[in-house]
Amino acid sequence: MTEENAHEEAEKYSKKITGESDVAKVIETEDKMRKYFSKVKVLQKYWSDLCDVLALLKDRVSGKYTDTPWVTIAALAGALLYVITPIDVIPDFILLLGFTDDAAVFAAALKFAGKDIAKYHEWRNNAQKVIDVKN
Repeated sequence: MTEENAHEEAEKYSKKITGESDVAKVIETEDKMRKYFSKVKVLQKYWSDLCDVLALLKDRVSGKYTDTPWVTIAALAGALLYVITPIDVIPDFILLLGFTDDAAVFAAALKFAGKDIAKYHEWRNNAQKVIDVKN
């Protein structure tokens, strides 16, 4: 899958995320995603990114952090939806290749959302410092 194809798929799936309830449904599949990202070699390198994206999406749905533009939220949730969908460009049941497209789509979403994820990291780090000072 080319980078352009991955971007197109990410964009297509982001359009399936139309509201906070769709994001919440994606978050509900966290266990499945964590299983894929921890066991599938091509996804393992994105483990910390998955953790960051899930934290961002959870904070968005809970209302703790709403500074990320909706287009970024939809792109990240859409990419995760793509990962958990077994029948996509390269079906997941095809050994060795089945998750390569998933990794490419997730990487495309990360590239698109990079600045917003960095802003979220800064917010989260500052929020943690405030908690540490209070304790």
